[in-house]
Amino acid sequence: MKFLKRALVASVAAVTLAIGPAVSAEAAKMSFDVTKLSAKNMVIANSDCKYFDVHMKYKKKNVDSWSVDADIAGRYGNATTAFFGTYSRPYDKDRAMICPSLEGLGKYRIGPSEIDADYDDADYNSYWYARTDYTKGYFYVRGKAYASLSTKRSGKTVTLTSKTKVYNPEKYGKVTYNPKVKFQVKSGSKWKTLKTVTAKKGKATYKMKSKSKKSYRVTFSQISWATGATSKSVKR
Repeated sequence: MKFLKRALVASVAAVTLAIGPAVSAEAAKMSFDVTKLSAKNMVIANSDCKYFDVHMKYKKKNVDSWSVDADIAGRYGNATTAFFGTYSRPYDKDRAMICPSLEGLGKYRIGPSEIDADYDDADYNSYWYARTDYTKGYFYVRGKAYASLSTKRSGKTVTLTSKTKVYNPEKYGKVTYNPKVKFQVKSGSKWKTLKTVTAKKGKATYKMKSKSKKSYRVTFSQISWATGATSKSVKR
């Protein structure tokens, strides 16, 4: 429907410019540009749909009223649309919703946007402006990740075993996760990395020699679709 509306607006504008009076200097300089689109990153720990704020910055000239429809797309394509315009307040913020259980985790794109604008000059001549703006913004939807550590000592040998999971809304629960896990030992007030191991089937193991008891933990960093996590420390 909105495409038919834009087509009609464009047609009326063309006729107006063709048979109407000469375009004023003000109307000739009529413009509207989206300069920034943004939304905060999200962390997903359940399968609920999520409401979130989308912000837009813009600049305009010789425009009386306007509307902007910004597409929002995830890993599977279009997810929803953010609407801005003089018909709502505030003009530059919209409340949108996505459902990660359907649209997935990862990087989401805001934009391109469809712009409609109009202007009436001092002689009450009306002008229309419609175009696509290709400014884009991005935000990330990450599943909440979890890390745990168990230890076992046999003489001087300490075995560290980590378990890692991440919440996957498409699976409606926590699933095994295979990040690059850092096994760390506490040295003074700092944590020192002993070994980095890629987990397999949600588990990673590291063996080391140690005469005395020390504190250990595992940690890993966030990626585009999953958060990072750090286990509780364990003394062995």
